[in-house]
Amino acid sequence: MANVKRKATMVSLIRQMKEKGSWTGENHIQKCTYFLEKFLNVPLNFNFILYKHSPFSFDLRDELTALRADNYIAMEPRRPYGASFIPGKVAEVLEEKYKSEIEDYEEQINFIVEKLANKSVKELEQVATALYVKKNENVSEIEMVGKIHELKPHISKELAKKAVEELNNYIQEAENNHIIL
Repeated sequence: MANVKRKATMVSLIRQMKEKGSWTGENHIQKCTYFLEKFLNVPLNFNFILYKHSPFSFDLRDELTALRADNYIAMEPRRPYGASFIPGKVAEVLEEKYKSEIEDYEEQINFIVEKLANKSVKELEQVATALYVKKNENVSEIEMVGKIHELKPHISKELAKKAVEELNNYIQEAENNHIIL
């Protein structure tokens, strides 16, 4: 995906998350973007690694900084918990110019926003780690629970099992609605 098209897609994602009532902090954006790219195959081309709170992209962090510098997004302080990202002063110009490109991924963005935007950071960590294990570890479905707990010992096996079940529900729903690219 071309860089400016990626920027427009990211601004659209943040706008839709915000409209859905999401906190739109960096962790929420990271996890929603991870799911767009690795689950629904939207070609955003960010590199993700397993990090403190599940998959994380330093490239995406840099992209958010660039989007802020260009006034496509802004940070809104939300004391005492930090800041949220919101569409910036010229976000609409970018979104309008690349409207047809954004529409190419509208179903995928809507699906991810609907499923993930309002989850807590802990819930996001659990389900994103489940997706990471599914995509990166050569383990059976049953072994996924143990692998999640091994990678993130603070995630109990019970919570890991729920995360795997939730991921499987997302897979089934996405396949039924034909939104996996």
